[in-house]
Amino acid sequence: MSIKRLKQLWALSLAAWLCLMALPSAHAEADDMRVWTLLDESGQQLTCRAAPMSVDDEYIAGDNRLYRVVSVDEAAATAIAQSQGYEPAPQARSVGAFLAAQAESGGERKAEQAQGDEKRLIAMYSTHSDESYVPSDGESSKLEGAGIYDVGNALKDNLEALGIQAIYSEETFHPHDAGAYSRSRVVAEELLEKLPDALIDIHRDAIPKEQYETEVDGDDVSKVRLFVGRNNPNAATNREFAKELKAAADEKYPGLIKDIFIGKGNYNQDLSPNAILIEFGTHTLSKERALESTGLMANVVSTALYGPQTGSASAEGASSSAQKTQSAEKTKGSVSGIAWLIIAVVVGAVIFLLAQTG
Repeated sequence: MSIKRLKQLWALSLAAWLCLMALPSAHAEADDMRVWTLLDESGQQLTCRAAPMSVDDEYIAGDNRLYRVVSVDEAAATAIAQSQGYEPAPQARSVGAFLAAQAESGGERKAEQAQGDEKRLIAMYSTHSDESYVPSDGESSKLEGAGIYDVGNALKDNLEALGIQAIYSEETFHPHDAGAYSRSRVVAEELLEKLPDALIDIHRDAIPKEQYETEVDGDDVSKVRLFVGRNNPNAATNREFAKELKAAADEKYPGLIKDIFIGKGNYNQDLSPNAILIEFGTHTLSKERALESTGLMANVVSTALYGPQTGSASAEGASSSAQKTQSAEKTKGSVSGIAWLIIAVVVGAVIFLLAQTG
């Protein structure tokens, strides 16, 4: 056996071992609980995924290089991907163009919206409603009070801070298995009745935290993965939407978007051309990093859908839910203090007058 081949086998074994070391608790993940490793043809690791990979899956790396899976080793939970060059830049399209296209393609709800309803609305939910962050939540899976809902609500708050209406369903779809998508589909369809401009399924990943740790503008944040299901009629448009999000993020916050994985499956993305699955961090990363990322992603979503924001709705206009809460508490405290001061002055004046008049 040649030295080159030995090196390739060593790189494959090492990459697989590193990903397997990141396995979460058994009850937290889906049907195939292994972490899969994606390698290029030379045996170098490209990424990991906490679910099986299939031939013809595609992967758009952070530098926009495109790879297509050409072989899978189920026993080793590895896949080999062949380079396809660079993914073409996303086609520029406005929300108006998107709505018009929907009307032409027979989308009745979007046709109604294209006729004059210019509201900005994002709808969100979390199919895997147990997902949590071990360092912050104590475990990777919680049937009640899961950490993923803190992330979803933070994204909602940050979108609203930009003047965008946001709906986030806190319905649960236990257990965490492949059937969760069938259960969450009912809620996704209900959300679409509100005529949102985008439908976002919010998740967290379950691969090594080193693949998600990053820093943006001096702040410790989590990277974000975008996931597109390739087995649905909207797959091409879903892919373009993911690319638009990544392009906006690459310009505003380089390194925030980790990558785009285009995998086998539907993931309810057949319901809308602007449907996307977003993974904020991973199970062994602190939830605080994911919360920080929601402010950045709110700006990214706003820019991708509605164009650059200015004035009070600028990219810096989004604030975290924690900051909003602190501000509200300070305001409440100030008002309360002034009220007590006024009461004290009035009571003192009454006592003084009574003393003077006997």
